[in-house]
Amino acid sequence: MIHPKFLLLFFYGLSLNLPASSAARSDSLPTLAISYSEAQFQNKFYDALKEKGIENYSKAIENFVVCSKLFPERAVVFYQLGDLYLKMKSYGRSESNLQKAIALDASNFWYKEKLYQLYVAQDNFERAIEAIKPLLYKAQGYQEDLVHLYANTGQFEAALEQIEILDSCFGYSPVRDQTRSNIYKKSKDQKGHINYLRKRLKSTSDNQEDFLNLIYTLSQYGLKQEAFKSSELFLETHPKSHIPHVALYKFYLDAKAYDKAINSMKIVTASNVLAPYLKVKVLNDFVQFVKENPAYKTALLEVKPAASLDTSQRSNAQWAAYYNDQAQWEKAAEFYNKALKEAPDDLTIIKALAALYLKTKAYMRAGEFTLEKIELFPTQIELYIIYGQAQFYLERWDAALKQLELGLDYIFEENQTAATYYGLMAELYTKTNNIAQAKSFKNKVKALEIND
Repeated sequence: MIHPKFLLLFFYGLSLNLPASSAARSDSLPTLAISYSEAQFQNKFYDALKEKGIENYSKAIENFVVCSKLFPERAVVFYQLGDLYLKMKSYGRSESNLQKAIALDASNFWYKEKLYQLYVAQDNFERAIEAIKPLLYKAQGYQEDLVHLYANTGQFEAALEQIEILDSCFGYSPVRDQTRSNIYKKSKDQKGHINYLRKRLKSTSDNQEDFLNLIYTLSQYGLKQEAFKSSELFLETHPKSHIPHVALYKFYLDAKAYDKAINSMKIVTASNVLAPYLKVKVLNDFVQFVKENPAYKTALLEVKPAASLDTSQRSNAQWAAYYNDQAQWEKAAEFYNKALKEAPDDLTIIKALAALYLKTKAYMRAGEFTLEKIELFPTQIELYIIYGQAQFYLERWDAALKQLELGLDYIFEENQTAATYYGLMAELYTKTNNIAQAKSFKNKVKALEIND
């Protein structure tokens, strides 16, 4: 029977291209007959792999060193030593062994890849650049890595050239676009950055993202007037496009051209082609503007946020709060419910929606909603109060008292909220003709009023 370790080594040797001489047969010997040195090598090699597998790296290295002395022409041994020394962060020894492996088998991709990993682990980006060049043909990822290596060594022109190569081969990428932007900023090449964006916009004149990138970059560099002019020029050349209004509304607000700003805002919010996050930004900015300029609140109330805005919890919550402030109860409830679907554990939204149900005399809904939420948040006494008030108006006094008595254990601070709680209980006990309890809770309220 053939020992399993010899089978393992046989296939391992095939996979790593052991020299043909090591597996050569002799016509005068049986197929599995091997020399003493070969048998010793295979035993040590097998033991080394086993020790490496259980992360006993020192012992694995000892066995591989024996292997290297038995057959110093076998590249795989030096590769294994290089890998082990890398794991142990013995970088000098790792490098010398990997270089030996590559010298013995210059066509092996993985030996070269391991050497590249070694230099990256050391943050030795200069050597990593040289090590990665023979790997570029294998996968796009190595070409992407080269960009960052050039950038990390301050070779900004080379990094930009490599990005150009990748763009021409694989098309534009948002990640590479961001990397390019970072390189221009890091190298303080404002002119080069703007020129590139203008040039790209000419070649992709209908690309809305490219236009926004140019406007955003001009604004970042403090060139707001140029950004404004670029926005107006884009609108002139693309009069039916919605995208310039994403930038123009802000410029109009800054210029106090409020009617134009409102028009651009309405175009953005009504658009079926703009990305939701762009609409969210415009709406949030305009909500803030109306807070500071309440004379324009009517214009905002005329806007019906598009369904595509549902992806933004922040926008839904803000719109709910806004409509609530404006006594637009139906709209407020609609957006509170949207916000709650996105953040079911948000107590601020839960309490606001519960209070809204009570305010609009939806007592049944208020009771069901708060009872459901009390099970999830048993310490929130504000929910008990709303539940109790809803049941009070429904004349379900016993049900209200039963729940409020449970909530007493969670009143940890004698404050105004506690006073409201005690006052509600006093009213409920009065309704159920429990005069003693009603008096007791009225006294609690008076005691808090005196302390205040």
